[in-house]
Amino acid sequence: MTEGDRTVSSSGHVTWDGSSPAVDRICDVLVTHTPAGGLRLVLQQLTLHTHGRDAGRHESIDSIVDVEGNLVVVPLVAAVREDPAISARLDSALGELRAAITADLGSDVDSLEVIADADGSRRVMVVLSVEVAPEEIAAGSTHPALHDGVHHISHHAPALEDLRDRLAGPERGVLRRLWDTVVTRLRPGR
Repeated sequence: MTEGDRTVSSSGHVTWDGSSPAVDRICDVLVTHTPAGGLRLVLQQLTLHTHGRDAGRHESIDSIVDVEGNLVVVPLVAAVREDPAISARLDSALGELRAAITADLGSDVDSLEVIADADGSRRVMVVLSVEVAPEEIAAGSTHPALHDGVHHISHHAPALEDLRDRLAGPERGVLRRLWDTVVTRLRPGR
């Protein structure tokens, strides 16, 4: 489904067709916490509302990993946010990305999603306005506006399996080896 030049998902998420170096900076920060076998990184910030008023922001940061042929979600938000320097770098890049999106679209967004695949592809999905109450984002929530790792496995498993197969390739895959090298070199303490 499209809206002009933008791809629109059934949940109203629109692919942002702009660009910002902040996307690369966000992915560089997150890849340092990605476990081996990572196929996709997903960061989503979702603005919560109570009776039409801003009630905070829900953040999920997940890695989708291939574990012996199974797609598994590895939550990264705690690891990323417990390191003050990494957290500050991420917040700076997210602020820059939000500013670029607001300048482009003329409005703040209620949902910001950054997706990075192990093959190097990256995209940003946004929703201008969505009403989600804090109570609706409880542990284990499957609210349609929530696009965490579980959502990606549930709704994009064929694409993730294709990505896994392409990276594995006949001899483990050149892209997989490159991704694993980058992840290893960017890990803290290396």
